Amino acid sequence: MANRGNIARLAVSVALLALAGCASMNRQQCQVADWRLIGYQDGAAGKPAGVIGEYRKDCAEHAVVPDLDAWLAGRDEGLKEYCQPANGYRLGQTGHAYNAVCPPASEGAFHTAWVDGRTYYHARSALRSTDAQIQKRELEIGSLQHDRQDKLAELVRDGLRSEERILILYDIHAIEQDIDALEHEIDELEHELSHQQAYLDTLAR
Repeated sequence: MANRGNIARLAVSVALLALAGCASMNRQQCQVADWRLIGYQDGAAGKPAGVIGEYRKDCAEHAVVPDLDAWLAGRDEGLKEYCQPANGYRLGQTGHAYNAVCPPASEGAFHTAWVDGRTYYHARSALRSTDAQIQKRELEIGSLQHDRQDKLAELVRDGLRSEERILILYDIHAIEQDIDALEHEIDELEHELSHQQAYLDTLAR
């Protein structure tokens, strides 16, 4: 029976992690909570110390007081996992905001790694933006080429008056100028893309 009780408490604690602090704790969760495990999960997730206040508020409605010492001890252990430089880099690389939760002993290395990851994130975002601009202009060229084909077909239409033909030729010329301008922009963007890719390669770990 004791083992079943432990399993039940563990299951509730794991469920609390899934809630990610965005939902209230109910009576059962407050009563059987393993506060050290919850603290560990919060620390490993990089949650601020203030989250314990949310638990206090939720559990006060059910006449339960969280075990602060156990939660703090668990959170300290969880922070050791969270505050690893490799995790800091991963968080920065994936665009996550910086959480100033690490103790002084690990704060420096963690923050430096996060900055390195954030630099990679911004470089990759810039490259993707440039690539998207190239694709957008290629689509515009495709649309203009279609318009030019329509104009060329119109140019050989029977019964076309001289002044109409001149206007169509003017339209074709304007379309070709737009295509040339877009192709020039693509050349410049591809040159920029090449430099961005080279820079990103230097940042990759």
